[in-house]
Amino acid sequence: MLVFSSFKEMAMLTYAFYSVNEAKKAADKRVHHDNTDCGPGKAIPPSDKRYGKGPINDPYRLCEDCEAINKEAAEKAKMYRT
Repeated sequence: MLVFSSFKEMAMLTYAFYSVNEAKKAADKRVHHDNTDCGPGKAIPPSDKRYGKGPINDPYRLCEDCEAINKEAAEKAKMYRT
C-alpha cells in the first residue's frame, strides 16, 4: 500500500488520458498520461483530451515524463512507510 507524505503527492495521479492527436503519430510514439504534473500532459488542450489509455484493442504506452514523476513519488512515499 502506498502512503503519501502530503496531499500534493497523492493528488498528482489522475485518470489516464491522452490527446486525440496521438492517432496522427507513429504507433510507437503514441502515449497516454496519468499524472497532473506531466508537462506534455498539461499541454493538451481540453478540447483534445480524452480519458483512457487509447483504443481498447491497442492502448498507448505511458508517457516517459509520467513514468519518471510517478517513480519519484513512489520513492518518496517509501521513505514515509512505517
